[in-house]
Amino acid sequence: MRLALHIRLPVVSVLLLAACGGGSDLAAPAQRLVAIGRLERGATVRLVARDGPAADSLVSNVVLSPAGGGTISGTSVKLLQAGQLSVSATAADGRTVTTVLEVKTPPTVYFDGVASGNRDVYSVSLDGGDLKRWTTSPGEDTHPSVAGGLLMFSSTRDGNGELYSLSTSAGGTEKRLTTSATNETQPSLSAAGTSVAYTSDAGGLPHLYVAPVSLAGPSRLTAASFGFGGSIETDATWSATGDRIAFMSTANGRANLFITPSAAGSTPATVNGSNSQVTDVEPAWSPDGNHIAFASTRSGGTQIFLLDVRSGAFSQVTTGALSSGQPGWLADGRLLFTVFANGESTLWWLDLDSGSQATEIPTTTKTPAHPTGARQ
Repeated sequence: MRLALHIRLPVVSVLLLAACGGGSDLAAPAQRLVAIGRLERGATVRLVARDGPAADSLVSNVVLSPAGGGTISGTSVKLLQAGQLSVSATAADGRTVTTVLEVKTPPTVYFDGVASGNRDVYSVSLDGGDLKRWTTSPGEDTHPSVAGGLLMFSSTRDGNGELYSLSTSAGGTEKRLTTSATNETQPSLSAAGTSVAYTSDAGGLPHLYVAPVSLAGPSRLTAASFGFGGSIETDATWSATGDRIAFMSTANGRANLFITPSAAGSTPATVNGSNSQVTDVEPAWSPDGNHIAFASTRSGGTQIFLLDVRSGAFSQVTTGALSSGQPGWLADGRLLFTVFANGESTLWWLDLDSGSQATEIPTTTKTPAHPTGARQ
């Protein structure tokens, strides 16, 4: 599956350089074997020989050590293992050039998915490796949020929506954070992992609350005068600095995006361009604080859009017949989202800086949803 994109920003290439090996012509300038691309497991890099400021030249006879560290296709190598990978090739002038690639493990994506008929919280590396199941309760565990070494999620194991947490480093026992007869769902941790915003219907309808991660002394986020008697609030997401929260509300009569100070009792402002003619939901604030990704019907079907917080400009990220939603972010700025088709869903990632096509995240769970990376 290939998703068409409207964003085309400058390509950022990761270059790992090494001095050449072999050759006896002392007058010839030193060449370097260069790997162009992201040096992480699952990625594909292109190999070229580089001679000072001269243009890149083709290489041939690529050899890897260990051989299982990648698969070779012409001058490209798909990286299959994390760790050191020695690469040698023959430059156009017949000399041998070498380099050692430091291949990283790809970032971790947290999500909820179904296995054996039950929805639980999982994590997986971006290339589909290292799948881990974090929860095993008989209820549905959904909407993971991760920051500061803490994983928080909502669960129906108690008969209604309650919030739980556990340590991502130590794992171990889950801690129940709420014990009310109402529903507390959709937790969103601040980047520092010290505060949480979440949805509660304690007042009869879903509204947003903020609290420290201990959930001691929660307070209503928005002022009592915000919205009307039947309006709701959901989908909280924190700015990188923790001083603002973006969210969805029907305060204008339709699902629109708002931004408000993160202090309790604040008065939100409508995001420019969010109005009664469009449905905007599921905002996700980027790690650098400059963009908010969200799902919207402003192009007809539901697709991912990007708001530049600095300029107020909008860009469409995904297009096509399939619906895309539930955006999230990795700490390095790559965008995560969910694609829906025929009652099924799949997870995808996109490097907005490269202009490349979106890539599916393989997972053995059914209907995976709500992808997110750790904030720190």
